[in-house]
Amino acid sequence: MAESELLRTQRRRAVDIATELNLDGFENAEEVGRGGYGVVFRCDQPELDRIVAVKVLTADLDAESLQRFIREQRAMGRLSGHPHIVPVFQVGTTNRGHPYLVMPYHARGSLESQIRDSGPLGWRETLRLGVKLAGALEAAHRAGTVHRDVKPGNVLLTDYGEPQLTDFGIARIVGGFETGPDVLTGSPGFTAPEVVDGAAPTVASDVYGLGATLFCALSGHAAFERRSGERVVAHFMRVAAHPVPDLRAAGLPASVCALIERAMSVQPADRPETAAAFGRELAAAQRDSGVPVDEMALPTESDSQLGALGPSPTATPQRRTTAPPTPTTKYQPPTRTRSLVARTRLLDLLRAERFKRLTLMHAPSGFGKTTLAAQWRDELTSGGVEVVWLTVDEDDSNLVWFLEHLIEAIRNLRPELADELEQVLDAEPDDPARYVLTALINDLHARDDRIVIVLDDWHYVRDESTRAALRYLLDHGCHHLPIVVTSTTNSGLSLSRLRISADIIDIDADAMRFDRSEARALLVDIGGLGLSDSSVAALNDATDGWVAGLQLATLSLRAGEDPAQLVDRVSGHADVGEFLAENVIDTLEPNLLEFLLATSITPRICAELAAELADVDRGQALLDEIESRGLFLHKIDGSREWFRYHALFADYLRRRLERDRPELVEGLHYRASAWFAAHHQLNEAVDHALAAGNPDRAVDLVEQDEAYLLERSQLTALHAVLAKLPARLIASRPRIQLLLAWVNVLLQRPAPMHAALNRFVIALDKAVLTDAEHADLRAEGNVVEAVAEAFADRSDRLDELLHDALERPNSFTPRVAGAAGNIASFAAFARFDFESARRWPAWATPYNELMGPFATIYSHCFAGLAAREQLDLPAAVYAYREALDLSVATVGPHSHAARLAAGVLAEVLYWKGELAEASVLAEESYELGSEGGGGVDFMIARYATGARVKAAQGDRDTAAKRLADGMAVARRLDLPRLYARLLNELIALGFEVPARDEERLRGSRTLVHDNGIDTIVAETDEDSAIRLLLASREPDRLRQACDRARTLADGIDSSRRPLAALRARLLLAAALSAADRSGEAESELAPAAALCAELGLTRLLFDATAGSRG
Repeated sequence: MAESELLRTQRRRAVDIATELNLDGFENAEEVGRGGYGVVFRCDQPELDRIVAVKVLTADLDAESLQRFIREQRAMGRLSGHPHIVPVFQVGTTNRGHPYLVMPYHARGSLESQIRDSGPLGWRETLRLGVKLAGALEAAHRAGTVHRDVKPGNVLLTDYGEPQLTDFGIARIVGGFETGPDVLTGSPGFTAPEVVDGAAPTVASDVYGLGATLFCALSGHAAFERRSGERVVAHFMRVAAHPVPDLRAAGLPASVCALIERAMSVQPADRPETAAAFGRELAAAQRDSGVPVDEMALPTESDSQLGALGPSPTATPQRRTTAPPTPTTKYQPPTRTRSLVARTRLLDLLRAERFKRLTLMHAPSGFGKTTLAAQWRDELTSGGVEVVWLTVDEDDSNLVWFLEHLIEAIRNLRPELADELEQVLDAEPDDPARYVLTALINDLHARDDRIVIVLDDWHYVRDESTRAALRYLLDHGCHHLPIVVTSTTNSGLSLSRLRISADIIDIDADAMRFDRSEARALLVDIGGLGLSDSSVAALNDATDGWVAGLQLATLSLRAGEDPAQLVDRVSGHADVGEFLAENVIDTLEPNLLEFLLATSITPRICAELAAELADVDRGQALLDEIESRGLFLHKIDGSREWFRYHALFADYLRRRLERDRPELVEGLHYRASAWFAAHHQLNEAVDHALAAGNPDRAVDLVEQDEAYLLERSQLTALHAVLAKLPARLIASRPRIQLLLAWVNVLLQRPAPMHAALNRFVIALDKAVLTDAEHADLRAEGNVVEAVAEAFADRSDRLDELLHDALERPNSFTPRVAGAAGNIASFAAFARFDFESARRWPAWATPYNELMGPFATIYSHCFAGLAAREQLDLPAAVYAYREALDLSVATVGPHSHAARLAAGVLAEVLYWKGELAEASVLAEESYELGSEGGGGVDFMIARYATGARVKAAQGDRDTAAKRLADGMAVARRLDLPRLYARLLNELIALGFEVPARDEERLRGSRTLVHDNGIDTIVAETDEDSAIRLLLASREPDRLRQACDRARTLADGIDSSRRPLAALRARLLLAAALSAADRSGEAESELAPAAALCAELGLTRLLFDATAGSRG
């Protein structure tokens, strides 16, 4: 085809697509960009009064183009909400089948256009840009997405000057479509050299792309611009062969240049390990240069586990709850006392198409969506299908609360599965939705089982991360997990893909409208009205088949209204619902109307709360009367304790209250706030205090009731409540800042914890408090910091931080004293004072018992760890089993605490040769995942023992993977002791050692340090170095190994550290044996072997004498 013909065809197609977009509500489409598989249009969206960019797939719908488009849709969808990633407003398909994405329109264009038009950025602005984009890339990587084309043209600028990463069209999603090895992706000047050589794009290649983008921002051009006439391959070869051009001559700071050069290193291993690491380096450069320091926006709103050293839940054993107190009615459809119209024609449709991936019932309020969903649920359950019901509300806009609520709904049917999912939620704070929902999908698929999930009132969810969770379910689920959604809108769902695959039942408002037979059933058969067929037809037409309108009409007709006159009045009224509601309300007795208005202020109502709000004595009687009159009040539990008004009617009542009695609104919110606060429902109490326009009261309520939630481990609920409080008010409240620090340290979020502690110190210095109050709060702040130090495996400052709390424990809450005792045990352990490490848990017992099972479980574990180091193995096993038994009895066999105890018990049982039980316990412990917490000793048990057990069973591949996983965690969390121990296990089991570690280990080191943790790291590295020397089998190296092994063994005091001394003697015996010094080997081995035999450490002895790595 001639070029002019091609252009005409493209223009004609663009005009056609513009027409199609116009039908979907996108007007005045103007083409602003074109790519290999799509066109971007600038459009007006009058419905929301905004300008948007709509990216349309215009290429023929071949599999690759469609897959690529869907991949971009998924990648951007899962990342929507990040401030520096372009969000997706919605997805759709035109009437001719062209999928499209709707995104913000960036009038300021891209970073590329800004550089081209205005020249390079300054180094300060470039650092800011780098920190923000590093956060965006890190968020993408954590979501399993590698961008693969980071460049200035893919960085758009918002109206506020903020950068946003875009164009995920070639992004690689873990588990998704992959570009073939012969296809080179990315843009020449910004693609990493290893990708040019055919390697798959990785996190490291994205870091390179970001470095190259920052180079361009600083210089105004790509580091390696393509020369005129230069072939692409030749250009790439030049990139790989030459160093990054030096920008120091242009007067740029050397430190900034060095960071960019490192990010653009030819070897991936020489670059920062993660985008977050690069972002931290850029932020450090800002700090060192004295310019304002930016923060990366990283996902943090997720639940995590309680740390082993932190305070714990209630005084009486109970299962942990992180979501706010929730009525069980949230997990079942509303209970109806009146007969309902059977939606037979819609149920027939559902029967014919059942078990599609998504059944969507969407229509405005009052069309009977919940009723239809409940009827379908009843039919499914009567047929033996398990159905989970979740009534969604505003709280579900918090992603972790939504996941908690979903898990609780599942618990009603599958308690064991719910326990599993809850532990996944605890263990994966960075990306909870992905891991929880994947676990749910995998469990059902593995069992070839089916659960239908009903999400009623989905429109209440406004948060993009919760919407993304549902899209993840729809994208990755299958026929084992059909989803039923009721909503007033169909936006925010993955509909285009489902429509293309014909995997959706779409029931909209037109389908939901009552036909005349259904209207007759409601008005005549159920309503008992003596209406003719013509009157029924007229009313149905006047209300347009709107169920709520027909119900309101029924109430009016019962009050004596003439049907013909009512039809005439309804037909001439613009807002049928408002008119009919007024018509009904105006017939009520004044006292009943006052009751209705007062009780509409809260989303749900019970008799006691109703009596408080309406200032009456007959709360239950009035609720019963309202329900019996059919005034849109439904009970939401079987015991008839809790009720709620239909959303449409509640909205009307609140509007009328604002119109007719505005002076009452503030007082009603105050009453509601007080009632919820008295019942420890802090979330609702704060909501109503804020609604009353009194944020100071909201802050006071949190201060007064924080212990109730914190000591019940409702950490995420408390964190979400704190997020509602105005920052300007809580900045000066030291107790609130201290509470924020507690929440974040127990959720193992060090950065926000330290930020809260810094604000706490400032607020405390300014607060008007007595000297005693100052001292108590400062001491509690020190305990919080000590918990953080223990999680980070640092012990230098612990005695100083804990001194005050341990000196006068009864001056504080049990939470503070118990946590101080736990940390004191760790501090003693770290200085090899194992007797004290065993005494501190006993000292803390009275305080821990007041906080519930968690702290007591952890105390048992710490006592066991100290006993283990003393080779008092019966005491260690007893302590571990006490912890495990208490965990199982109080919080469940698959709980976080039970898995921590299982790991440390598995370690000792493995040493004793009890492989079968050790294997079961090690597997259970490993379910904690990468962020399982509990401190380094628990992580060593999880990864090292898990690997040893797998190797003993002959599964070396899994053993290697567990060690690699643990080493990655150690690097990410900066835990040298964990890394040293897992590297040692890697060597002992004969796996390949990373070259950089091998080179480091071969050097000499100081073995004794002032800090016990540093001493353990040095000794473990020395053990590893000796094993490497033994593996060489060279005489000189064997001699060195023997000398170093003897120095190591002689340097450990066996009276203070029996276990460490025993392991060192076994290593020395192995070294002497490898060097054919059998006499010396036997003299070292004999007493060590005798001790092992006495203690039953058969496997520890077997592993030691099986040789070192070879």
